[in-house]
Amino acid sequence: MVDVERNWARNLVYSAPVAHPGSVEELQETVAAATRVHALGTRHSFTPCADTDGLLVALDRVAPDLVVDAAAWTATVGSAIRLGDLGRLLDEQGWAIANLPSLPHISLGGAVATATHGSGDGLGMLATLVRGLEVVGPGGAARRYEGGELAGAVLSYGALGVVTRITVAVEPAFAVRQDAFDAMPWAEAEAHLDEVFAAAYSVSLFTKYTGDVRGALVKSRTRDGWDGPFFGAAPSPRDPADIGAATKNTEVGTWGPSWDRLPHFRLAAVPSVGEELQSEYFVPREAAREALRSLRGIGADIDPALHVTELRTVAADDLWLSAAAGADVLSIGFTWKDEPDLVLPLLPRIEERLLPLGARPHWAKLFAVRGERLRTLYPHWDDFLALRHAADPERVFTNAFLAEVLGP
Repeated sequence: MVDVERNWARNLVYSAPVAHPGSVEELQETVAAATRVHALGTRHSFTPCADTDGLLVALDRVAPDLVVDAAAWTATVGSAIRLGDLGRLLDEQGWAIANLPSLPHISLGGAVATATHGSGDGLGMLATLVRGLEVVGPGGAARRYEGGELAGAVLSYGALGVVTRITVAVEPAFAVRQDAFDAMPWAEAEAHLDEVFAAAYSVSLFTKYTGDVRGALVKSRTRDGWDGPFFGAAPSPRDPADIGAATKNTEVGTWGPSWDRLPHFRLAAVPSVGEELQSEYFVPREAAREALRSLRGIGADIDPALHVTELRTVAADDLWLSAAAGADVLSIGFTWKDEPDLVLPLLPRIEERLLPLGARPHWAKLFAVRGERLRTLYPHWDDFLALRHAADPERVFTNAFLAEVLGP
């Protein structure tokens, strides 16, 4: 059975029918019979990085079959499992993963492949938790990537094949307290930017580019809240990620399991605004203040198109296509209004300010840079191209987006 789908934000229609194999063996048969195929996750990408002109395959009907290896502190599970479901199942067995993004609705496989992340000075991309990948490649052949191979294979946008199972690092289950704060003076945020993000396990700032910082979400593993202001921001019962429907947001002011507090939005509710577009750029921490000052310089032009920007930190890694490869970064995430005529002309202007500072774009969100300028941002670009060619010489798993970004 096949169907045709839009992405979550409904800003693009997928070009191909979607097949839902019920097992890895059925997936292998499907891939072997296809000339062009690509994996499709929970459809949260804003670019066609998961599209194809052949056949899309979604693994949402393959049982997750979670297996925890307590001795190794790892868990292996089907790639289509949603992050919130993975967190809940692990918690039931006394385990957790160290990091989660704002949306628990995203599949593990999609999150790993597309540079999804949370926030925290000591927390890397979700891809840094991966200890092994099981992949169905050309002709339906299965192989496993592990060890040193993961630096190139783990963050691949589906270019190497369809990831079926993923082994991730886990740790004993832990609780998180989430606190919210309103209206941090911009001067305070800028002067103490590093201290703000170092103040807790996970910190997010929500802002526009005129006026003060709208608010902060502070997620702690050890501290029982704040008695007073947080860098000039007053404690608040209101989640600054709230868009007017309280049931969408995870609870503030109380302790809870990490899988239900590290995300901003509840697994059981439709997340975020819904009618939106997104862009995101990762700036080396040493250039963070300069980047924010530069964006505020065009704040009057940005703000009419913007719902809000979330500022987060991500720790450096060694993954070849990671936006945090080689440097700790500040993530500057734009949640735009669903108005492409306003948003798209702003992207080159934003990139004019951020790319010279070493910023890299989030490939699953809207960005303008292409070609050689994009290539120069990734020291291991050619290494990944060689890996891709070895894994998929006939380009069974390419698509128009990957051909445009990586080349044919």
